[in-house]
Amino acid sequence: MSKGTMTSTATSTGPDQRTDARLDLARVIEALPDAVATAMQAVLPDQYTPELAAQIADDAAHRMRQVQAHPTAAQRGAEWMARWGCPPWCISEHGERFGMDWHSSALAETTMRDIDSASSETENGRIPFLAARIVLSSDKPQAYGRETRVWLDYGSTTGELTPAKAREVLTSMRGFVAELEAVVDQAEEIGKGDFDGDPEIARLDREAEDRRIARRTAELEAKADAALAEARA
Repeated sequence: MSKGTMTSTATSTGPDQRTDARLDLARVIEALPDAVATAMQAVLPDQYTPELAAQIADDAAHRMRQVQAHPTAAQRGAEWMARWGCPPWCISEHGERFGMDWHSSALAETTMRDIDSASSETENGRIPFLAARIVLSSDKPQAYGRETRVWLDYGSTTGELTPAKAREVLTSMRGFVAELEAVVDQAEEIGKGDFDGDPEIARLDREAEDRRIARRTAELEAKADAALAEARA
């Protein structure tokens, strides 16, 4: 990948233009909830619920904020693209400070945060449940080749997949959605019989268990002491 300074007659996006774009995007995000609700009621009235409309609007707003926070090479301008050999969709921060020799697309991620039961709610909130991006390695391709990968994040784990393997995963996920829905439907029916226990009964049960453990521990210690005394005799 050529990193030498190159000049271009194309006009890059100026600070004023970027500020205007941010203001326009803020207005779009603000209007999203009403727009999505109106569109769903008109086009998908049988599927519309306020909760689903809000979820779709939140997801769209999240993706828009990502675009705002990570401009693409095309948004940075032709000079940036020529200097770093970037495809238009690349959002990588190239340069000596970052040292990235690959090109990355924007992250496509679920609004839902991670669900790892071994982590705290705060820890899970830092990473998405599922996320994916395209990563292109094309630095000095004559020597090292050109490699396209899909990085698929599931929680804190990442799989680096070929496009063909990513397609296999996508097909499998589509099939799994129906199976998951069946599991959830059954769980909802079974869960109708769930209830909270009685705290007082739970306290008495724990105390009884503590007494049982204490008795058993004392019995084992007595046996161990007797065996030790016999061995010393």
